[in-house]
Amino acid sequence: MHVLWLASWYPDEYEPMNGDFVQRHAKAVSASLPLNVIHITQSGKDFGYLNKVVLNENSNLHEAIHYFPFKKLGISWLDKIRYNKTYLRYYKKIIYQYIKEKGKPDLIHVHVPIKAGIIALTIFKQLKIPYIVSEHSSLYLKVAENNFYTRSFYFRYHTKKIFKQAAAVTNVSAAIAKVLKSMFSLDEVKIIPNVVDATLFYYKPKEKNKIFRWLHVSSMSPLKNVDKIIQTFSNISSIINDWELIICGSINEKYQKTVEQLNLQTKIKFTGEVSYEEVAHLMQLADAFIMFSKHENFPCVIIEALCCGLPVVASNVGGIAEAVNHTNGILVEANNSDDLKNLVISIMNNPMQYNHGKISEDAIAKFNYQQIATQFISTYHDVLNT
Repeated sequence: MHVLWLASWYPDEYEPMNGDFVQRHAKAVSASLPLNVIHITQSGKDFGYLNKVVLNENSNLHEAIHYFPFKKLGISWLDKIRYNKTYLRYYKKIIYQYIKEKGKPDLIHVHVPIKAGIIALTIFKQLKIPYIVSEHSSLYLKVAENNFYTRSFYFRYHTKKIFKQAAAVTNVSAAIAKVLKSMFSLDEVKIIPNVVDATLFYYKPKEKNKIFRWLHVSSMSPLKNVDKIIQTFSNISSIINDWELIICGSINEKYQKTVEQLNLQTKIKFTGEVSYEEVAHLMQLADAFIMFSKHENFPCVIIEALCCGLPVVASNVGGIAEAVNHTNGILVEANNSDDLKNLVISIMNNPMQYNHGKISEDAIAKFNYQQIATQFISTYHDVLNT
């Protein structure tokens, strides 16, 4: 089976974390099936001049990351029109060159509709190659900033067309799948969750920490509500003092200044951005994981924390409730800081209520590479057989 992935989001040298969850899906599937991935970058400080291709070969996974030049005129609306035409023309050229060299794929798998889905739709019309779409974003929720309803007519029009012509649609959570099914009148949206590298993220017994160690890992964007997490722990400090909070992600001076103003530098610590392997190590050293997002789809860091045996406190948004339950954590309503404080305290007061080994075992069984790869490959067969 010859499957070609077209990824709208994928790690590149300018945005190494962009769509890293798509890359992990690719690694999972490529363990069972030879896989080719094409990604065209859309940003970068040398965007106007850079024109190169980076090829990465890793066993069955073949990645082609294309950087194409585009010089702005300084007229925003005209630049957007020129950019879209340039991007799509460049992308089509790449696809036809790929087909010339490697043959016509049986199936195209699009990750995130815009803009790779426009190419898949074009190829489907011209060469009758079916495509499926995997959506990873939570932008279809009205609470999301820059959500689907606020996007341009171009964005909304093409997204609808891409979903309508797709041979299958998947999403990482049932919550967003339900929204997509309703919005675009889809017969079915298959739920295939995010994946975890269980060779890195697993439960590692350790000596009990002298103080209770909480961990938060995120992009530090406003939707992650990191400022409210910090304020919550500030309020807790007058009640319980034997804790620390490790915040992992890009450094945000605003959050650092808040911690200094609260005089909590010895309690709340920032690691900055770290490697994927270091995230796993931090999880194995922690006692619990916390996330208080305003909205989400199905965050990778939550299931990675579960695979490391950590109980999770998280806001009940998106598909988080599909991973977190009474056996492995507690859910709190979004933006309810008082409840968050009480739940954090309850976990610290009763640290033995969770079986860390069992949390890890159950999560790894659901989110390991083989499990997720099997679901994708089964979908491929279903499409090709019909």
